[in-house]
Amino acid sequence: MTKLLSHSLLVALCIGGIAAAGCSSDASGDDDDNGGTGGTGATGGTGGTGTGNTLLIPSGDGWIDAMDVGNDVGIQGSWYPYGDQYGDGPTDAKCIKFGMHTAAECSLITSPPPPPATGFTNTMGKMCTTGEVAVIPACQAGVTTSGCPAKDYSNVWGAGIGFDFNANKGPPDGDGAKKTWNPATYGVIGVSFEIDGVPPAGLRVEFPILLTEAEATAAALPVGSSTDDHPDGAPYWGATDKFPNSPVVAGAVNRIIFATDVKPPRTNYAYLPEKMLGIQFHVPAASAARSPYNFCVSNITYLRQ
Repeated sequence: MTKLLSHSLLVALCIGGIAAAGCSSDASGDDDDNGGTGGTGATGGTGGTGTGNTLLIPSGDGWIDAMDVGNDVGIQGSWYPYGDQYGDGPTDAKCIKFGMHTAAECSLITSPPPPPATGFTNTMGKMCTTGEVAVIPACQAGVTTSGCPAKDYSNVWGAGIGFDFNANKGPPDGDGAKKTWNPATYGVIGVSFEIDGVPPAGLRVEFPILLTEAEATAAALPVGSSTDDHPDGAPYWGATDKFPNSPVVAGAVNRIIFATDVKPPRTNYAYLPEKMLGIQFHVPAASAARSPYNFCVSNITYLRQ
């Protein structure tokens, strides 16, 4: 049985407030590729119980509220677009700020409006995006991040869309803080979703998590960082150390079980579902030529069975 959430129209979380944790990971599917992006995490969580599966429908501007009727899984957050040239946080816009590339060399979001714009229109229950991911370039002189000097996959990693699982509203209604969400608290074992098309560059369905202090320190990151900052990127559906794309099927129900289907790309941090921050649909940067994308995600359902 699936319960349908009846969602009231609410003010969306400011995209500027979520952009820091809304960046995704990695680059192409090449065997030697890895990568990361900017983001931050925090701790937290709320309680609740429920039975059956729960379908959450965002408001007209992309917000899901924990107090909505039928929301028995504690999810609260906003949908957002993200890409390697966008954001104003200290680890955002890596393509330009850290990779030293021009905007034309970075991935491009054409819809929804990229950060610092706010809001993400729900189009008849679908969250849609278009754009073009960049080719992974060689590193600029003096850049020493992962992959350099041959490939700057740490700073040119692509684009995508996602939403937070447990976040406060952004200014002026809140501080935009992102907190962890524990699926076990609500008896949730995974998620399912539908998508109308898979980009030519592929797709990785990622679940960023909060790093422990030791994991952050080992990666030379500030305490409180998430896997969006980590050189390996976020855990994702179908991950291996070869960085394949997720086995997404268009026009079908894609079902992901957190405990068995989601893994970190390597072994440099532990994937623990209770440290989960959200979900991201990441189009990785291309290996040969710039690659357009155009897809809509719908019917994200939290699974108990």
